Amino acid sequence: MAETIPLLWLPMFLHCVIGLVAAQVASRKGYDLGLWLLWGLLGGTIALIDALRRTSV
Repeated sequence: MAETIPLLWLPMFLHCVIGLVAAQVASRKGYDLGLWLLWGLLGGTIALIDALRRTSV
């Protein structure tokens, strides 16, 4: 069991980093940073794609 813990942390860390990038992109486009932090940490890649496709407010 202990050998699989690092295998869990790396994808989870990358998922959160992608979510933070999504929040940053959405914030620069004029969207609410707090909402996008939550959405980015839950959604990860999907949130990033959504943030990149949205237009500026």
